[in-house]
Amino acid sequence: MGAEEVGRAAALVACGLALALGGCGGGDDGVAGAERSDRADGKPAITEQKALAVSESLLGDGGSTASAGDEESYEPAGEIVADSGFRPWVDGFSFENYGNDVEPQNLTEVQIQALFGDDVCVGGDGETCKLTPAAERWMETQNARMDGGHCMGFSVAAIRMFVGALEEKDFGADTTAELEIQGNTDLQASIAEHWVYQDLPGINEQTFQGTPAETLDRLAENLNSGKENFTIGIFKPDGTAGHAITPFAVEDKGDDEYAVLVYDNNFPGIVRALDVDVAEDTWRYVGGTNPKDLDQVYEGDAETQSMILLPTSPGENLQPCPFCQGEDGEAGEGFGASLGKDQQYSQVTLNGDVENHPHLILMDEQERVTGIVDGELVNEIPGVEVEQSMSVRNWEAAPEPAYLVPAGKDIVITVDGTNLTRKTKASLELVAGGLVIAVDEIKIKPGQQDQVALSGSGNGLYYATDGTNEETPEFYAGVDDDDASYTFAATAVGVKRGSTIGLVVDQESGTVLLDADGAKASVGGKAYFALLVGKETPNATRIWGTDSLRLSGRRKEGAYFNYRETPKAGRPLKLEVGPEDGPFRTVKAPYQP
Repeated sequence: MGAEEVGRAAALVACGLALALGGCGGGDDGVAGAERSDRADGKPAITEQKALAVSESLLGDGGSTASAGDEESYEPAGEIVADSGFRPWVDGFSFENYGNDVEPQNLTEVQIQALFGDDVCVGGDGETCKLTPAAERWMETQNARMDGGHCMGFSVAAIRMFVGALEEKDFGADTTAELEIQGNTDLQASIAEHWVYQDLPGINEQTFQGTPAETLDRLAENLNSGKENFTIGIFKPDGTAGHAITPFAVEDKGDDEYAVLVYDNNFPGIVRALDVDVAEDTWRYVGGTNPKDLDQVYEGDAETQSMILLPTSPGENLQPCPFCQGEDGEAGEGFGASLGKDQQYSQVTLNGDVENHPHLILMDEQERVTGIVDGELVNEIPGVEVEQSMSVRNWEAAPEPAYLVPAGKDIVITVDGTNLTRKTKASLELVAGGLVIAVDEIKIKPGQQDQVALSGSGNGLYYATDGTNEETPEFYAGVDDDDASYTFAATAVGVKRGSTIGLVVDQESGTVLLDADGAKASVGGKAYFALLVGKETPNATRIWGTDSLRLSGRRKEGAYFNYRETPKAGRPLKLEVGPEDGPFRTVKAPYQP
């Protein structure tokens, strides 16, 4: 097996400095009972000229919600022109939104299999499902991105209970508002599963984004027809402080002014209002992005289009899997399949301290950039999408947005520590088509700028420190292949600062390359690596490894092996070591019982 089997990743280039939506939070006191009348379609309608309020019968002792504080329920005075029948004090949760600081039960194997089907499991089913490496890392990334709040999950879960797609009794009560969250891990996991709706291809394909007037028209039409139930995603013009709220009625206030009545999971049990001025084509909402910050102003206009409608019903079926391996463009035609090759992309995500983490800046061959530059989102690269995560607060204190890079693009990524207040650790990962490659334990300090090259085929990462880092980070890769999955972990233990190291996986040939071409060795011209290779099948786990793999950076050496040719248990894994054009020497990685 020669080096010609593996294509090199794109060369690193100098990368100049050149949306995420936000989290969710608290609530207030309720007021006495609301009046309702019946509509022709049998759904309860809001009685005009009457205040909407919290039903005292659901509030328990003291007549207040779990966190409503002094916030008063909005009282519509105009004509109700659209109404779904949803009521926050019955159909919304009585507890406020939360982040990961309360250590909730987020996604597990059960939810991933429920969303995408059996192909995400190497073996087992339900609680015994062993996720593929790509599925496991995707799940871990999604859970980390919930750190700023679970507002999207609150909205979607409440809607699905309202329409009968979920049964409240399965979670311990007769109505949504009577459900308790503390100790209710099934409900916590369900909210996490519904948080993921914002990232599902089936949802994103039908998400509506238009001017405020267009959005209001689409919403009112569906509230009255019952054809679709939406979550409203709102964020500031610069993309920060995204939040998810549940619309249930529209009030005509006169003079082309309207109020969208919403359930805001930061203010449980009461009615809040989002204002739309049709004549000016603007919208405005005053709320909070998390429980500690309840005085944020969201607003937008026809140009920003910063209010979107995310549908609920497309999530009812098995979803096209964004991280599974498609075949010949035929997969992905129906729910539950992989995305077809023409639809596939690489999801690039950075995980780190929510309060102190670097930003990502992507650059293509034409030096167009996408990422957070000087505190603002820039998106110049054609085809690259920013995953609008409705669980962040602002760019400096929030999980980093995820970036979707279409297959075939050569991208250089700067891990930019300009905004850091202190030294921190982060990890960068790429998930695409049955493959995950990650750079873990990135140690970065204020002002540091490291670079990563992503090859157009999406099968490898090259990482280069800026010369100030004490250690080179760790590489991890996992790949799905027929009835088995494989994992690879490599750590540089004898490499100087300022090195460039790459890990490339060729899924077509089954070849893996650990490339020390740019490694600056610290011991006698040799770079030392520790390497672990694992194979997982439904019936067995096998591991091979060595902690003394020597590669010469001066000779531009790499270590090659074919994961499809892993030997039987007890036998060593053979590695071919040498420069790209040879000659090669054979190194054995012993079997690890």
